[in-house]
Parts: sequence; structure tokens; C-alpha cells
Amino acid sequence: MKKLSANLGVKIVATVLFLLCATASLGGVAAIFYMADEGVYDRQDYSYYDSNACARVTWSYASDVYYNYLPLALAEKPTTEETFRLEQYAAAFSKENTNFFFTVTDEEGHTVLTNFADEAFGAKEVYTFDDLYDENGDLLDDSTDYTVTAYVKDPITADDDYYESYHFLTLLDSLRYTVIAIAVTAVLLTVLLFLFLLTAAGHRKNVDGISLNLFDRIPLDFLVCGLFLLAMVGVSPLSVFWNNVGFFGEVIYIIGALLICALMLLLFSMTFAARVKAGQWWQNTLIYKVGHALKKGAGTIFGSIPLLWKTVLGFCAYFFFNLICVTQAVYNGFFAMLCFAFNLAVLFGLCFFVLQLNQLKKGGERIAGGDFETKIDTSRLRWEIKKYAETLNDIGGGMSLAVEERLKSERLKAELITNVSHDIKTPLTSIINYVDLLKKEEMENDTAKEYIDVLDRQSTRLKKLTEDLVEASKAATGNIAFQPEGVDVAEFLNQLLAEYDEALQKQQLQPVVSVAGEARIFADGRLMWRVFDNLLNNICKYSLPHTRVYFNVKTGGETVVITLKNISATPLNITADDLMERFVRGDSARTTEGSGLGLSIAKSLTELQKGRFDLYVDGDLFKVVIVFEKA
Repeated sequence: MKKLSANLGVKIVATVLFLLCATASLGGVAAIFYMADEGVYDRQDYSYYDSNACARVTWSYASDVYYNYLPLALAEKPTTEETFRLEQYAAAFSKENTNFFFTVTDEEGHTVLTNFADEAFGAKEVYTFDDLYDENGDLLDDSTDYTVTAYVKDPITADDDYYESYHFLTLLDSLRYTVIAIAVTAVLLTVLLFLFLLTAAGHRKNVDGISLNLFDRIPLDFLVCGLFLLAMVGVSPLSVFWNNVGFFGEVIYIIGALLICALMLLLFSMTFAARVKAGQWWQNTLIYKVGHALKKGAGTIFGSIPLLWKTVLGFCAYFFFNLICVTQAVYNGFFAMLCFAFNLAVLFGLCFFVLQLNQLKKGGERIAGGDFETKIDTSRLRWEIKKYAETLNDIGGGMSLAVEERLKSERLKAELITNVSHDIKTPLTSIINYVDLLKKEEMENDTAKEYIDVLDRQSTRLKKLTEDLVEASKAATGNIAFQPEGVDVAEFLNQLLAEYDEALQKQQLQPVVSVAGEARIFADGRLMWRVFDNLLNNICKYSLPHTRVYFNVKTGGETVVITLKNISATPLNITADDLMERFVRGDSARTTEGSGLGLSIAKSLTELQKGRFDLYVDGDLFKVVIVFEKA
């Protein structure tokens, strides 16, 4: 079937057969209705003389006799032209040239005009006329009614208007059931061929899918008008048969017109089917192209207008239209209904606009809440709201991508730190062991002993750095197990200061502790010790000697706030955010020992325990604020 539908020769043959079958089916159906109208199927002993066709011809002849022949015959002084025409009528209605015989009588029964001969007739009709006019429209007689008695000869032998319809109806009568069979068969074949051609439309040999030819690319509405004009042009020359060849001319005219219409219908149906299959039938119309261009132009112009002015223009249009409706509603009920319907439509439009705003608001709230994967459904949004929704979707997508990239970068950084730390740890352990062995050896060279001391100190420092790196990586990724419990902050600080008393005295720092009320937090004591251990290490390393270090604990509401403050020995020409980054140290010259990881580890461990770690720098003042919920 696919090969047949793509074969051009098969489609041409199918088209020709379709036209023949369509003509046969249309002609057969028309013949069936014609015979039914003429009474062919009403009885078995059908006679032409009982048909409507015979009655129409008889009435036509009777009217011609009364309105044209009779005035000429009653003329008292006929002109030469009237005499000539009278002779023409006499010849036309002679026994040899007509099957129509008539007798015109007046009201008293006197015969005024007749051509009746002693002939057998098959039909008889009686017509009564009044008001006799001449050919110029002048009234000849309005006092007498005339009766035309018409007879139709049997058999019909003369070649007049009866002859063709008589023989045609006689033929149809003999084939009345055959015509039905032919019509049914032709209709079935027409439908099958039509469906095949629709299926084959758009298919070409050695081409996959639907292929549109030049005819299929003509704009559809333009094509419809063109096919209509072609049908009119094709049908018009056939009118010569209607006017000049009588009854059979009418038949030829009808068949030719039907054939042309069937061809135009087939061409339209096939190209429409191909366009529908290709999915381009609506886009390939002049109406769509012009409308799309106008819409695009109007959208460009209207889109360039700011939203404020759009609102002003919309309100002005609403106001003036409403004003017209209100002023006319006083005099016309239609305008009153129009005003009500218009304002009701505006109300629905405003409600629709508010619902769209609400949808936009909910989507924005979800994005603001951190749900960057959310997408606002824009299928039912319109105008500026749709643009804003698309912008929010783009923002959410961009933020989601940025967060994902950030998390990926953090994971890669943490993995790199962990891997590098582990790779350094193995050779470093060997170095430390061998340095320890060298220290146990007796050496007389003092310089060599100094070198060993330096190696010991730096290897220990490097070991501390690798341990901090691993711990920072674990803290940042949350890979540290913790067991929260109630911790008394005052007692914790006392233990911490007792541990660091010697180091604080060595740096000549004076701790000042202030605890307001009972302060217990829910945290892991081990991790808390690591947090404050890092902070006290920084304080001992970077504080200005002979200064105070403040430890303040306050309770407020459901939280406990722990504040540590000290004065830096060197100017802090760095922001608090930068100072929180890894490997960043307040000592920009890096002359002191330290890895720059202490604050980062402390912040990560605090947040791991559901606390908050904030760092503030104000001149030389270094301030850390730690907030936990009360236990």
C-alpha cells in the first residue's frame, strides 16, 4: 500500500477513475432524484404524459400561445412584422412541427384560436387566463376570460420541446433499477478512490515522510479562492449547452459542471490532507501570515510601552467605553445590558489578573525559601505576568546551578584536602620518626643539633597542619559524629581558662569573664572544647600583650550568646569574611606559627552542632559571637 501511495502513475490513474466514478455517482444520484420527482418509481405503468416534465412543457407552450400567439391573431390591423410573426407561430404549431395542440375559447365557448387536429393525445390540460395584453404591454381585453385547452400528441413524433425529455425519461424508465445499481457502485468506488488519494497525498517515491510540492505550498485560503474561480471559469463555457441545445444541453451542462466541481474538490482535499499530515495547514494561509505579522508588529509596539503607560491606556479605554455605554443606557436597553456585560467582563479580567499575581507570589516565595528547583507554570499566565514568571524561573534555575556548582567545588576542595593530607601524612611520619632517632644519637657538632631541632619543630608544625586539614575537611562536610548533651557554659569556660592560664600569663593577657545568669546549652563537649581551643590559640598568638581578653555569656529568650573579644597585636587590614576563609591569617606577613584553619574549623564545628558563629573586626578589635539554643 505504501508503494502504491507513493507511485505517481497509480495516483494519476486513481484520479482519472475518481473523476469518472464521481461523475457517474453524481449523475446517477441526480437521475434517481429526477425520476423520483417525475413519478417514475411511483407505479409500474408509468407514462411520460403523467410526468412533471410533460406538464412543464405544456404550460410553457400554453403561456406562449396566450401571451404571444393569441394577441397577434386578434389584431385587427396587423403590421407587416406582426403578420410575419403570425405566420411563424402558425408554422411552429403546425401538425408536422409540434406535438402540442390547443384550442382557445372565450367565456361563451366560442373558439378564438386553435391548431387542434383529429389526433390521438396522451395528456390534456385546461388553463384559464384573464387580462389579455399585446406585445407592447398594452391591455387589449380585461372583460373576457380565455380558456386554453392543451393536448399532447400520442405518440410524440415531432422534434419539439417534448421530444428530448420524452425520449430521455423513457430511457430512464427502462433503466430505473439499473441506474440505482450503477449509482451505488459508483458511490462506493468514488469513496474508496477518494480515501486512497487522501492517503497517498504528500507521499513521494524514494522520499520518507510527507513531502509538499509547489501546489501544496500555495497559501490555503488563496488556493481556495483560486479553485473557486477556476470552477466558475470552467463551468461558464458550458452554459452554451444550456441555452442552445435544449434538454440534452441541460444534461451536458450539469454533468460538465459536476465533473469540474469534483476535480476542484479533489485537488483541495488532497492538498489539505498533505498539509494536515505535514502539520502546516494553518500556518500556510494568508490570513495567518497577515494576522501573525500584525500581531508581531502590535506586540513589538505595545511591548515597547512601559507597564505604567499600558495601565494608563487600558484605563482610558475602559473609562471612555464605559462612559459611552452609561450615557446611552438611559435611552437604550441594549446599551444597559452591554454596559453590565462589559463591566462584568472587566471584573473577571481583574480576578484573573489577581490570580496570576498570586501564583507569581507563591512561586517567588518558594524560590526565596531556597526551593530553586521549583518552576512556575506559565501555560495559563498572560501578558507581563508571564514574562515576570519566566524571569523568576530563570533566576531559580540560575541560583540552583550556582548552588550546585558551589557544592561541587566544596566537595572537590574537601576531597583534595583529605587526599593530599593523607598522602603527606605517611612520609611525614617517617621524617618525624627519623628526627626522633637522630635526637637520641650523641652529636658533638652543635650546629647539627640546631638543624635537628629545626627539623623537629617544623615537622611537628607540618604534622599539626595536616591534622588541621583533615579536621577542617571533616567539619566542612559534616563527617564528624557528635553526641549532644547539656553543657554548663560557665563551668566550661572556667575549665578552659584553667587549661590556658599558663599560656595567657606567658602572653601577659588578662582574662575577664562575665556570666549573666545560668547558661546551659545543648552541645557536644568534645567538639565545643575544640572550638574554644582554636579560639584561645588564636588569642594567645595574635593578641596585643598587656591587654584584656573578654569572655561574656548572656542569656536572652531561648538562646545563649557567648562573646570573645581581644585586641590584635597587628593591624587587622582584612575583613571578617576574608578572615573566616581557610588558610587566611590575621598575620599577613605569616611570621607566626599557624595554618589559618582554626577559625574555619571552629565555625564548621559550631554550625555542625546547630549553633551560629559570627566574626566581627573593628579596627584592632577582634570579636567572636557564638549563639546556641538553651538546653
